[in-house]
Amino acid sequence: MSKIRGQIILLIVMTSAFVSLAGCTSKSSTQLNLPPGVTIEEYQLKDAPSLDPLTFIPVNGTQEEILSKHQQERGNSFPDNSFFQDGLPGFSVTVGDEKILALLTFTNYTTDEGVFQKGTVQVTGNGKELYSIQAGDASPLKNLQGLWGYSNHWVLEIAYVDLTIPPQNEISLDVQGQLYQDGELLNDRNDYKEAFNFQMMNGKPFYFFDRDGKIGISYNGQEVILGYSQIPHYQCCSAAQLNPRKAKDMVAFFGQREGKWYYVEIGVFQ
Repeated sequence: MSKIRGQIILLIVMTSAFVSLAGCTSKSSTQLNLPPGVTIEEYQLKDAPSLDPLTFIPVNGTQEEILSKHQQERGNSFPDNSFFQDGLPGFSVTVGDEKILALLTFTNYTTDEGVFQKGTVQVTGNGKELYSIQAGDASPLKNLQGLWGYSNHWVLEIAYVDLTIPPQNEISLDVQGQLYQDGELLNDRNDYKEAFNFQMMNGKPFYFFDRDGKIGISYNGQEVILGYSQIPHYQCCSAAQLNPRKAKDMVAFFGQREGKWYYVEIGVFQ
């Protein structure tokens, strides 16, 4: 679960890069019991990257070298399936012969601190309502993160926000990534504290999860624990550059393990 106090804290900026150099740890499918074809490439950094402009210093090599290896793969982005209806955000996918739409709406509620809004995602199939899913409080974060379709399934990702305002009027946001597959909450089914950053990778479903404080990945139904204590995600505004960067055959992100920062790319590399 991501906890954000006051304004959303900008820690580091996500970039897209990696190169195989001395000091790079590359784990193949024979290590960590990874799914066939999947590779993890990890680069240790001397410290957290600095900002404006983004600068990071790897233990070995240079930033320029790191930004060279998978540049083409990172540019292979997904088509944009988002839309707006009456100013409200939504996503659409086609699963079989059914067109699935997810639309985020808000309703007002009042507390002693003022008027706030709760989000609800309406999921429809060929114009008929399938599910109504709670998305938490409105905030600078995007409650509705995405809608994906594969085989005969659809997957909805929600950043569920709990907002509180202590007596000092310092806004507190607790954010939890939730994944729904065909209306079923995967967090409950798989005992996840959080699940986030769903995407397709080489045509198969991929996402991160946190179970008992251990961050892992799920690829095509196979889970692997990675060992990172945190992976920045669900950042908004300028801090959105922190979020994992998706591409059709890979994902790039920053992770922290035992107090050290890493730049990491996971993919099915040709």
